[in-house]
Amino acid sequence: MEVLDQTVWIHINYRTWQGKKTLTRDELKRYADPSKTPPEDLITPGTKAIADPEKLKRINSLGKRIHRECEKVCLKAFGAYGTSIEAGETLLARLQDLKDKHQMLISEYLDSYEQSNIEWINEHPQWEDWLRNSMMSRGEIENRFKFEYQAYKISSGGQGALMNDGLIQEQNGLLGQLLSEIEKMANDAWVASYENRDKTGQKALSPIRMILNKLKTLSYISNKVNVLIKRVNDVLNSMPKSGPIEGADLSSVCGLLNLLGSSKRMTDFINQVPQHQNDVFDQVEENDDENLILSEPADTARNEEFEFDTNEESEVNINTPSTSKPVAQPALFCF
Repeated sequence: MEVLDQTVWIHINYRTWQGKKTLTRDELKRYADPSKTPPEDLITPGTKAIADPEKLKRINSLGKRIHRECEKVCLKAFGAYGTSIEAGETLLARLQDLKDKHQMLISEYLDSYEQSNIEWINEHPQWEDWLRNSMMSRGEIENRFKFEYQAYKISSGGQGALMNDGLIQEQNGLLGQLLSEIEKMANDAWVASYENRDKTGQKALSPIRMILNKLKTLSYISNKVNVLIKRVNDVLNSMPKSGPIEGADLSSVCGLLNLLGSSKRMTDFINQVPQHQNDVFDQVEENDDENLILSEPADTARNEEFEFDTNEESEVNINTPSTSKPVAQPALFCF
């Protein structure tokens, strides 16, 4: 359980409002006739807009930013984001700043809500009665927004304590979960900056540096991660400091992304560490391969528009024997 002892887990509870309501059964029947259907900015399949979506964009984009900040230095398991204690302290300070900003944006939106409704209705005079009857009060709207986070540690209960099989499996699967998340980051970088290009700019190296930072932050979960860190470092250090990335340099980066873009290839690469390096990197045993892929890829939402509600049952639930239970202990910097 040494890895868990070095990990702080951060649970994000975030929900937002898209300015929509579900269409009633009568409305669904009424608007089945295309000639009576409201314009596209007022109605989508199953829902109707009752507030100007432009006024909500800053709030909703902040939700995506919150999760991106966690994804930079964390892996996802136990229904939460896990990272080193040191990185966790920095991340929690960042989350507090984002929470303050979130509250400020909510207050600004609520203060302008009534005036925004008037402007929204004026833009759609033909549908004034329909919109006015659908509006919600400020109090109803305020309860639709939420952003909270909690930090805690998971402990086995001490040396010799009985440990739940699921807890052990989750711990053994952390390396596989990390590789899955690195795979997603690498494939996103490939599509955004490298696919079908014969050269790219210096900015295209930024996502690779983010991958390197995440690997370094989470390297404590297994010495095997250092194999990948060295490979990424070698490629980045060989790149020109200015100008385009092209030719042999581009081929080198593409080769790296090809490696990082597959959990299986990364696992095979880790397994190829020479025996004489065992004092630095623990060799992966044959039966460890399953552990490397136990976890499913993290569900990281990156779509530009979405309704993010993490207020699901994502708390850590660990069923253990009645004696010597693993317990969740608040971190020193718990909020």
